[in-house]
Amino acid sequence: MTDDEYVYAHGKRIRVGTLNTSSAKPPRKRFRAIWLKFPMAWIEALQDATGAAWTLAAFILHEDFKRKHVGGDIVLSAATGLPRNTRRRAIKELVRLGLVQVDQSGHGAPRVTKIGGPKMVR
Repeated sequence: MTDDEYVYAHGKRIRVGTLNTSSAKPPRKRFRAIWLKFPMAWIEALQDATGAAWTLAAFILHEDFKRKHVGGDIVLSAATGLPRNTRRRAIKELVRLGLVQVDQSGHGAPRVTKIGGPKMVR
């Protein structure tokens, strides 16, 4: 503490000062990708897909890139920005096209287990 001052409250003298917080680390910035690689296999597979499937595909590719740096699973929850029923239909469409494999346990949010394409699986 520096610049000590005193105040009186309830008949007692209380020391008041300011803390030197310059040694504290600044908060960490959130991960944010500026651009996204979209594989040609996905573009070809999504030719006749709905807009929600395109949105979800872009979200999955972004999260895949993010998870390579941060770690963790790709969870298809409300963070996708799609309504629940629309998200469910888009997930089914991506699975039908062979772009992703999804696993869901109970009533939890679906998690992407494999990302690939009609001819590529990693």
